[in-house]
Amino acid sequence: MQNTINSVPSDLLKLPVVLTPQAWQEAVHIENPHDTAVISDRLGDVVLEAYRELHMQPDCTQIHFGLYRLLPAGNNSDRVWLDLKLDRIESPPGVFYLYISLKEETHTSCP
Repeated sequence: MQNTINSVPSDLLKLPVVLTPQAWQEAVHIENPHDTAVISDRLGDVVLEAYRELHMQPDCTQIHFGLYRLLPAGNNSDRVWLDLKLDRIESPPGVFYLYISLKEETHTSCP
């Protein structure tokens, strides 16, 4: 993972990241983890993939992306594709953050 993160421009890595509760539940949460590092790894995978996509499409304010992930029940044999959406939000003017949600989620106001 170290080589991958080195390819992402440092100015992108400084942007704050917000996940919706639904995106967290589907992409990061795992029931009864034996090791909390599993949650950290899952979160890292989501955020790194979002940064990668933003790096490849720097002028887009909304990017659809996805990743294979394990189900929240933690069954290692079931990898499922998860469609996500990345919005680059400006609030207040000149200050940006990244907002990750499930592809089908809609939001009327951003945090």
